[in-house]
Amino acid sequence: MKRKIAIILSICGLSVAAQNQNDIFRLSNQNIVGSVRTLGLAGAWGAAGADLSAASNNPAGLGLYRRNEMMGSISVTANNSKTNYNGGLMSDGRTQLNIPNLGVVYAIDNRSMAGTKTTGVTSGSFAFGMNRINDYQMNTQFAGTAKNTTVGNYLAAQANGYDSGGFFNSKNDNYLHALAWRVSLIDNNGASNQYASILDRMGDSNYTVRHFQQIQTRGRMNEWYAGGGLNVGNVLYLGATLVVQHTEYTSENTFSEKVVSTSVLNNPYRDCRITQSMQTSGTGVGGKFGLILRPANFLRVGVAYHTPIRFNMTDHYQNAIAMNYNGVIYTQPSEGRKDYYKYQIITPEKLMASASLIVGKLMILNVDVENVDYTKGRLQSIDGLADYADANQKNAAEYGKAQNYKAGIEFCGKYTRLRAGYAYLGSPFNENIVSKSFGSKQLLTAGFGWIYDNTYFVDLAVTDRIGKDFITPYEGLPTSAVNTSNKYNFMIGAGMRF
Repeated sequence: MKRKIAIILSICGLSVAAQNQNDIFRLSNQNIVGSVRTLGLAGAWGAAGADLSAASNNPAGLGLYRRNEMMGSISVTANNSKTNYNGGLMSDGRTQLNIPNLGVVYAIDNRSMAGTKTTGVTSGSFAFGMNRINDYQMNTQFAGTAKNTTVGNYLAAQANGYDSGGFFNSKNDNYLHALAWRVSLIDNNGASNQYASILDRMGDSNYTVRHFQQIQTRGRMNEWYAGGGLNVGNVLYLGATLVVQHTEYTSENTFSEKVVSTSVLNNPYRDCRITQSMQTSGTGVGGKFGLILRPANFLRVGVAYHTPIRFNMTDHYQNAIAMNYNGVIYTQPSEGRKDYYKYQIITPEKLMASASLIVGKLMILNVDVENVDYTKGRLQSIDGLADYADANQKNAAEYGKAQNYKAGIEFCGKYTRLRAGYAYLGSPFNENIVSKSFGSKQLLTAGFGWIYDNTYFVDLAVTDRIGKDFITPYEGLPTSAVNTSNKYNFMIGAGMRF
């Protein structure tokens, strides 16, 4: 494992800034999406077409429809995590019910467009619907000991450069470094704008603390789409989709630190507890464009481009600190307060290439490749008053280009379909920080379909996403917690063609 510095991923450690590079990543790193049929093939369906997943992947696939169709699905998602922090292992998880997708497509075939026409535009379709493109449902907790490091060091570094004369001003009620100074977790160190932790101020050079962190995240991202596709001579298929993405995300983060041993006699610092609460929501608009070429009846190749999405975001956040000093608990702020902030996030573009091999009515083999450059995501001020240069530089430094590879196969019977798929989700991180092998994830899938009279269909799929995340309780720690997670999805979908 190559990891030169510790970083915080989609599961968050403590953060002083209300908006940072992790917010960009959370909106940019989306799930594999599609119908239950395509998810049974690990989402590899970019060139196959004639499925509502095309609207969110390669809209040119809408051009292969010959009949109207409506469909929907439900799923049960189980997120399980095992987190190791300095030898301490803890488990947690969460299970929830959701609606992955709903949609309808209206096809205009060659009979209504141009009789038996086989050249030029021979058919087309329009599609409307919704796909769930991310879920943020997770419970995570971990605990372990650390030597000669304290959260006060991190907060003192954040406070450096700010004059403590204004730290009792109410405008600082939601800044952790100001709250830490109020309860004396940090204090001035030689100047009114220089600080040190309480343990450093006491000259403690050999101590051990026990860290505990509990993180609960909730929320989702949905994509609403309206798009269409065209069939040009049964050889070339073109498509475009207008998408509106909406996200809702909440996190409850509790961190505690307890002194286990100290080299200072009668050390008055016993422990501290920091709580952070955030609710964020936003909506963005973008487009997706695609092309599929069918040089022969058994082969289809496709490409697609997803534009960046510009989200208008609103955060509501609240922070609090409690410190045990010689048996007396000091808490700030004295009353709960929530602040809000408005800003923009621009997610990176996505490029896709795909191919499908069709063996009569017996089998379909699909392969997709995706490329996402996470360094292109950025924060932007709405009113021009906020400076996000530091967060954008960290985003460009910590993240990198990711390549995702997906493959799926479907075996077709008279009434049944058997499916299997595999996806390798490439590491989104700078390889100098996290190695490709350690930052990547894998997706294993299987599915079953039943169709009657080529009209009514029912699909089942199960998926397992396997991977690791790192959680750094606060910047400056020499080690991170390693979170090994499994995300299981059990899905059922149904629809009809008419």
